[in-house]
This record gives sequence, structure tokens and C-alpha cells, in this order.
Amino acid sequence: PVWLEPVMPNPLSARLARLALAAAIPLASALLASPPWWLTRALLASGRLVSPQRRLAAWDALQRRADQKARGSRRRVRVLLIRHGESEANLQAGQIVGGRDVATPLSATGEEQARLLGERLLRDGLRVDAVYASHAVRARKTADIACAAAAIRQRVRIEPRLVEFSQGSLERRWRAEVYAAGGPVLRGI
Repeated sequence: PVWLEPVMPNPLSARLARLALAAAIPLASALLASPPWWLTRALLASGRLVSPQRRLAAWDALQRRADQKARGSRRRVRVLLIRHGESEANLQAGQIVGGRDVATPLSATGEEQARLLGERLLRDGLRVDAVYASHAVRARKTADIACAAAAIRQRVRIEPRLVEFSQGSLERRWRAEVYAAGGPVLRGI
């Protein structure tokens, strides 16, 4: 520690001054760390000290303004998630179909649904930047028909991770059998 030696002619005065200085340093650092309530209240009232709640609110407002300013330069993104049209497997309502069955084609109704979807997209005037479909035949065909009807020129990008989840050993089995009392699903619960 650094000690300041006051120049005093009287030894008693010099000792008192050293004691006062030694006591003043911790007191000053304590005041700087956390001022007493009356000083805090006075500083808050004068506007020189801001409460933590007001400081957080001001920070939030600043971030909100910066975000709104940046939004003006960003392009809005709209993502459409569209299920494929009716497939041949959907015609057998009692059967479970899943992600491993990628070869099932669209039914005639499914092709009509895809065409109507394309007409709707055209009528809504949406600007399309990209079209993704799973590798399932029914999904690819739905995307192709809808894009043709909507005059969308982008090629359909095939993404195998978009396929529905697999039903495992339950695929192509009848729902009545799978969900029956004592069947594989209820047995596992």
C-alpha cells in the first residue's frame, strides 16, 4: 500500500492525520462500490444515476430500434409447407403408410389437387425463389404439376431429408390390426 505522509510539525497531529487517511481510503472505496441509500436516492432524483430496470428498458428499446431499422433492408421470407396430393396408398384408408414407401404415385385425385394448388399459387401472385420436394414419387409429382400450373420456372430441388418419418415394421399393415387391443402399438404402451 502507498502511504501519504502529511508534513506536520506536531507528532500527534501527524499520527492523527495518518489514522484519518487510513480510515478514509476504505470508506471511500466502500462508498464507490455501493453508495449509501440517501446518496443513491439523490442521484436517482437528479437523473445522474439510472436504475437497473430503466437501464435494461433503455437497452431493449435501443435493440428494438436497431432491429426495426435493419428489417427495412431485409427481404421478407415466406415459407410454404405443402403436403403431397392424394396417393394410391391413401386410397387404402385402413393401411399405414410411412417414409420408407417412396414409390407410391399420386392418384388421379392427387394430380387434380396438385393442379389446383398451382392455380391457387398463380392466382395469389406469389414470387417463388426455390421449390423443394422429398424423393418420394408422390411429392415430386405434386411439386412438378403445381409448378407447371403456377408457371414457376425454378427446377424442383430434391431433398431426401424432407420425407415423412418411417413407421418401421408397422408400414403397410392394417390400422385395425396395429391399434387393436393386444396389437403392437397398445402392447408397447
